[in-house]
Parts: sequence; C-alpha cells; structure tokens
Amino acid sequence: MKKTSLMAAMAAVVGGAVLASATAHAQTTPTEAWQPPQGEMDPAKRVPQASQPAADATLQSHTGSQPYYADSAAPASHEQGRGGFFLGAQAGKGWVYDDIDQSALMVNAGYRWQAGPVTLVGIEVAGGRVDDTVEDGWRYGKVEVFSVGANARFNFGSGNPVYGLVRSGYWVTGDNEIGDRLDGGYVGAGLGVDFNRNFNMSLVYTTHVYFENLEWTNDGVYYDASRADTLMLGAEVRF
Repeated sequence: MKKTSLMAAMAAVVGGAVLASATAHAQTTPTEAWQPPQGEMDPAKRVPQASQPAADATLQSHTGSQPYYADSAAPASHEQGRGGFFLGAQAGKGWVYDDIDQSALMVNAGYRWQAGPVTLVGIEVAGGRVDDTVEDGWRYGKVEVFSVGANARFNFGSGNPVYGLVRSGYWVTGDNEIGDRLDGGYVGAGLGVDFNRNFNMSLVYTTHVYFENLEWTNDGVYYDASRADTLMLGAEVRF
C-alpha cells in the first residue's frame, strides 16, 4: 500500500514537472507576426496611436504595481534636525556628608548640536541646591551649586527612544552652610527615554569632586579630596 502511494506521488511530481516544462516552452516559443497583404495599408497605421497615459494605466492594471517616478524626493529621516535649545528640571537625593540623605533640586539649560544619526553634543549651565536636613539630632546645612560644562547623548540605535547621557564640567558653591566656598569638577552618566521630538525624561547620577584643606608645605602640596553625589530624575523640553 505504501509502495503504491509512493509511486502515485512520484507520478504526480513527474507529471507536474512535464506540464510546467511544456508551459514554459509554449511561453518562450516565438510566434510569427501577421503581415498584411501586399499593397494593402497596414491596419495599425489606420488606427490612432493610444496616448501614453492610457498605455501606462493598462500596464498598471495587468502588473498590479504603482508607477515609479525617479525624481520623487525620498522622505527625510526623523533622526535629522534634532539639535537645538533645551531646558530641564531635576529632583532627587544628594549626599554631601557621608550616608546623610538630603533632598536635591536642579535646573539646567543649554544647546546641543547633532553630531551623527543618533548623537547630540552640547553645552549647559545649571544651578541647584542640596537642602538642609537633621539626622540623629545633628543639622546638616544647605548647599547651593552652580556649574557650566558639556554634555552628550546618544540613542541606542536609529529610531530607538532609549538613550545614554554623559555630562562633565566645573562647579562652584554659592550660598552654603558648610564653611568656606568650594569648587571643583563634576562628571555624570545616566539613561533616558525620548517620548517625542520635544520631550524626554532621564535618571542621572553625578559626582562632584573637590579639594579641601589645601596647603603648601615644605614637603609639597597637602590636600584632602572629597566628593558629593546626586541622583536625580529629570524632565527636559527641547526647542
């Protein structure tokens, strides 16, 4: 029974192949064009030639394809033209003193230039503060900070709304309750999401490095390096 079925299947396959070959041969065999009798005007010359648009419409109806126009402009990539001014606001936590949580706020503004299909680089100025707090009966004072620096962001692939962010620059304290005026450098990194061309949100961790107790001695320079950290969730609008 299995042998009979196998032979029938083979016969069907062979028959289909022969039929396909015959059809292909019939399609490729040239046909002799009809010639009008000697001395009689070619009927094709008595019939007005169809207009080109009609021929295009007939071809389109048979092929089911749309006509192609070589001079049609390609749509502009949505990745282009994303540079411009930006304004942001952030809120989160700051750590000026070891293991002491303080509320932190910051606003920043700047301009970014497009440096590639998914990359933006720019400059920024920022101002913020770490609010005072009380921990175990001890009061820790408020610190205001102003900064200027550079930032860059890059999306993880064309059309991907998720992006990475890095920032660095110089900062200085303003009104503060921790003693002398301080200054130093900062560096930060974070992740964000573009909701559309003009709005995004990000989570950024920034370290502020500074030197205190800086002294010149006969043995060289003595200093005590310290740092203050912030972790902030922010929103940004772009113009």
